[in-house]
Amino acid sequence: MWIFFLALPGSILGLNLFLAWAVWKFFAPDKKMQIAAAGTALAALGIFALSFAGFLLRAYENPLFAFAWEFLAWALVPMVYLAFWAAAGTLAFKFFPAIRRFKYAFAGTGTALIAAVCIYGFWKFENPEVRYWVWNPEAGDVYEVSAEEARKAEPRLRIVASADWHLGTRIGRERAERFVRLINAQSPDLIVIAGDLIDGRIEPVEAENLDEVLKKIDAPLGIFANFGNHEYFGDIEKQKAFFRRAGIRLFVDDAVLLNDGMGMKIVFVGRDDASNRSRIPLADLLESLPKEAMEDAYLFVFDHQPKGAGEAVKAGADFVFSGHTHNGQLWPATWLVGLFNPYVYGHWKEAGTHGYVTSGLGLWHIPYRIGSRSELIVIDIF
Repeated sequence: MWIFFLALPGSILGLNLFLAWAVWKFFAPDKKMQIAAAGTALAALGIFALSFAGFLLRAYENPLFAFAWEFLAWALVPMVYLAFWAAAGTLAFKFFPAIRRFKYAFAGTGTALIAAVCIYGFWKFENPEVRYWVWNPEAGDVYEVSAEEARKAEPRLRIVASADWHLGTRIGRERAERFVRLINAQSPDLIVIAGDLIDGRIEPVEAENLDEVLKKIDAPLGIFANFGNHEYFGDIEKQKAFFRRAGIRLFVDDAVLLNDGMGMKIVFVGRDDASNRSRIPLADLLESLPKEAMEDAYLFVFDHQPKGAGEAVKAGADFVFSGHTHNGQLWPATWLVGLFNPYVYGHWKEAGTHGYVTSGLGLWHIPYRIGSRSELIVIDIF
């Protein structure tokens, strides 16, 4: 995360300066248009710088910084894509000078295309996809099924799993209520939320009483959740209190056995986030559990960051559910996220362990999904 926040300002600076230079060259020799276009790009850079200053100073309530932070959310992606398009045009015009006479058509096409991509990306954020999976622990099988097949199924246990809600300023009461309606429509027995339920600051979550929204989730066996890295950005004790008020069972290196009426035993283990370097090693956690509970039980681990997958495989986990990556959320980050995570998105299998990394139900601040999609996962256990 800190690598991201160190690299992002430098990237924005470079891209904005290039965009200012590109539009200056584009509108030559019209000085008025040059000044207007390049000035707009430099003004955007100033607002971006202000947003990062507000973040570092934690001046979230200051109206000026709040405006800059919101401007960053909506304008950053179009600006980056415009810079990429300008770079493509610069190279094309250099090597094929004859096409320069079409520069206005090129610029207009790029602007329209980028606008369409961002609108579609916003729609993909606002309309999460529901994906349906079957897990047969006895056979060791995991496979995806259609919504129609899932509707007709009669599983032993239906888990509705998600991660990365990021409740806060971007995901407020209205969106949270839509998430809850979507979850309840799946008729879950149990809810698993694998970290980053809260974006970090608890104040906007409490201001909208989002615990009341979460209490509307209808799951007979309850809601299991653990911490992600974003919970550690805020007041951890206040966040624990919020979980309690919302009726969520918080797992911080904790486990529970479920076996009532299923004909099988499943031990659910919720790990503390990997950002807490003092978290208990999974092998030690399992060793501390009663032997009779673990005997003939299948092991379902939910761990926010997929970097713990290898540890879960060594411990003999049967299923591992994670989030954190957002599947990159935005191109070209979708190409880079694999550099930091062993698994980025979707179903994976290693040795006898199956796992799933979700792209997340919500997102972080920037309200676009480009190259990814918000999703909710239903896991039917047979």
